[in-house]
Amino acid sequence: ASLKTALKTIITTGHTNQGYSALWTQYQVSDIKLREVPPPAGVSNSTYVIWDIYSDNPLGTDPYNFTPGEVASGGQQDNGLSGTSEGQRYNREHSVPLSWHSGSTSSFSGSDYHHVFPTDKYVNGVRANYPYGQVATASFTSLNGSKLGSSAVAGITGTVFEPRNEFKGDVARAFLYFVTRYEDDMPVWGNNADAAQAFDPNTFPSVDIPYLRMMIQWHILDPVSQKEIDRNNAGYTFQGNRNPYVDHPEYVGQVWSASCPGLGALPVEITFFTGKLTDNTVELRWDVSTEINVDRYEVERSFNGTTFSKIGAVTAENKPAYSYTDNIKDVKGRRVYYRLKKVDKDGQHTYSLVFSVHIHLKTMFVVYPNPADYIARIQLNSSRNSMMQVVVTDLSGRIAFDQLVQASDGMLVISTASLPTGNYLVRVVNKEEVYVGKLVVSRQ
Repeated sequence: ASLKTALKTIITTGHTNQGYSALWTQYQVSDIKLREVPPPAGVSNSTYVIWDIYSDNPLGTDPYNFTPGEVASGGQQDNGLSGTSEGQRYNREHSVPLSWHSGSTSSFSGSDYHHVFPTDKYVNGVRANYPYGQVATASFTSLNGSKLGSSAVAGITGTVFEPRNEFKGDVARAFLYFVTRYEDDMPVWGNNADAAQAFDPNTFPSVDIPYLRMMIQWHILDPVSQKEIDRNNAGYTFQGNRNPYVDHPEYVGQVWSASCPGLGALPVEITFFTGKLTDNTVELRWDVSTEINVDRYEVERSFNGTTFSKIGAVTAENKPAYSYTDNIKDVKGRRVYYRLKKVDKDGQHTYSLVFSVHIHLKTMFVVYPNPADYIARIQLNSSRNSMMQVVVTDLSGRIAFDQLVQASDGMLVISTASLPTGNYLVRVVNKEEVYVGKLVVSRQ
């Protein structure tokens, strides 16, 4: 706690609020990279483009790039218009949502470069003010793989937004910077209902324990990159302070240490419990920091969140991570709850936090954008890479679209350009099963 307060003093001293509008200019200086994809018609073909963490694909070609600058000069900066699909405009994303803290872009926290990133306007709107998290079942997947959906992390419930793995450390260190820089405000902001999943209403630790566990894990799994170092240096030049967790990543473990007085609630054994719904299975995974005298982990399942039954066990082998796969082929249209029972060699036991996932009844895909204009994407609840039959009918049953479409990592893309404005039903045929969803076509 004393280290966190000392860092707060250092990064608050000299911090100058440059204003929200100044971020546009700063992004053109320090949030750019070389272009990978040609621009759309009417947009300037700049050499450098905005480095957007919600569209950048570090492992392949970007789906699109944003030309820096105002629309009048051929750029794609948000001008209050458009943003009904990906790739149209970029804007300013409060990685710590504005509604969680000051609520004003004129405040220090509302215009703080270290946590306000340039991102795709449409994806930013999809993320809204949901907390970051790991997604169990996606209702939206951006073209670079960022997701919105139900939480897959025990202790974090409801809808969450998951960025790509390559940027999880970036947003985690930005979040830990935020709760350090604005430590004095946390007793008030921590009582904000919007931030209840993330903030703790105290100057220390300032973060709700399940969310803190996840932020620390992201920090470890995605180390500081050159992009972050360059951005941190630019932030110092721009507003006069730095993110200490980029300069010294080791400070994260030194501030939020399980041995600190008052932080005994931070688990030292099962540090992370998560799950993912894939086809007819739920893949459970948990990370372990220390294993002393542990015999096994018993996996328990419940359909009401209260009465649990053992469905399996995993022997402790002094490993950092474990997994278990539950076959839920016969479970449809209900929520399933899981917890771990850690059993010591002397017979004593403790329980993990509870993780839950909703198993769909029939609809096994999400259509977006919905309403659609000329293109609609169908995100399957699986990672299939095969041909799927897609049939679109109007409400009278007339077939408007019937084609075999190639799925790529569970995504199907269809053209709706020939469909008149109106309401439709979409059927995706997978062997003997037929999944049905709704589609609205609307053009301004």
